[in-house]
Amino acid sequence: MKRLWCFGLVLLSLPVLAFGPQEALAYQSPELAPARKALEAARLQAGSTALGLGANLGYERANENNSYKVGLGWQWNFTARLEAEQAVARARREVRRVEREGQKNALLAHAAAWQAQSRLLAAEGRLEAARDRLAEAERKAALGAISPLQREDAALAFKQAELNLRQARNALRSAQADALRYGLRGNAEPRTVRFVLPAATPEQTVAYREALAALELSRARVEEGWRRLWPEVSLGASYNGKDALFQSGLSWSASGPGASLALGTPLSVLPGTPEEWKFTLGLKLDLLPQAWAAVVAGEADLEGAALRLERTREEMTLRLAQAREEVALALEGLELAQERLALAERLAANAEAKLKAGIGTALERREAQASRAEAEAAVAQGWQGYILAVAAYLDLLDDDSSSWTIQP
Repeated sequence: MKRLWCFGLVLLSLPVLAFGPQEALAYQSPELAPARKALEAARLQAGSTALGLGANLGYERANENNSYKVGLGWQWNFTARLEAEQAVARARREVRRVEREGQKNALLAHAAAWQAQSRLLAAEGRLEAARDRLAEAERKAALGAISPLQREDAALAFKQAELNLRQARNALRSAQADALRYGLRGNAEPRTVRFVLPAATPEQTVAYREALAALELSRARVEEGWRRLWPEVSLGASYNGKDALFQSGLSWSASGPGASLALGTPLSVLPGTPEEWKFTLGLKLDLLPQAWAAVVAGEADLEGAALRLERTREEMTLRLAQAREEVALALEGLELAQERLALAERLAANAEAKLKAGIGTALERREAQASRAEAEAAVAQGWQGYILAVAAYLDLLDDDSSSWTIQP
């Protein structure tokens, strides 16, 4: 018995190799680096889309003549710009989610390792108690004080306790291996913390902002559909020299591929302008029979997006309240488990004192110590439930405050 309990105490008494909630929160997921790179790429894309500038440099060789082309263009698409901005918001949201998810998993690994350690101690105590009961049953059976069935029942209880111990050891190895994935080495400290729950409105939730983004995109597409019905006006200038070609133009268009009607006319130039320079004014009207239908369909989608946004607001109001209540209930369960652990510790101390005073038995002490370890495992389980409840609440939020923050 002393050997088993000393083994369990050594598991829990290594100050160098121990980890708690703070160490778990220091974990950085390897998925965080690519998520941050994706955010940076989205920002660059949004910047180039907002600027709308593009340049090119080309070289051509025809016969023995060399030709160089340099171009600078500008195009600004309202819908593309909005989509790029929304892509940045999604990438930023993904960075927060990946970081928060990794820390949640590390916290759960701490809870699982703590629970496995406590269950191992409880299994060791229950095994020694079963051994004592079996020895007592065999003594009584030899005297004919109990039936063979009662002795067999004690033997089976001992075998079950042995199996429970092997299972507990295997569970601890598995939990420690899982914790190692998050850089958590050694034994889990029997410690909990309380997390800050940031106040939030439905408008600050992920679901609402995604619905709002869908509404804004639908509105932009309707506006783009109306612009498709407008003509494209262009002003161009070109320079055709002997050894070089330069072309430049300015145009505005929101139309896609399709048939079109175009008109163009050369413009008169100021006296003295070299003949290599040419200027043109153009007007193009796209003939898209489906353009009007696209506008009508877009307006219908816009109305649907507005309704979905309002429904999302109502749903998020309920879900936020429910999630906060779940956190409160989980915290209450954790605190109740801690109270029961305190009671189990007092009972174990009382059993130890009674044994020393000669009015208690070793079996009573072992039972009390095992019950104390089981009560600690229940605290670890309550800690796990609290982590999951807080994570569910934070997952609803789309804000920088939706991170794991320990209460001071």
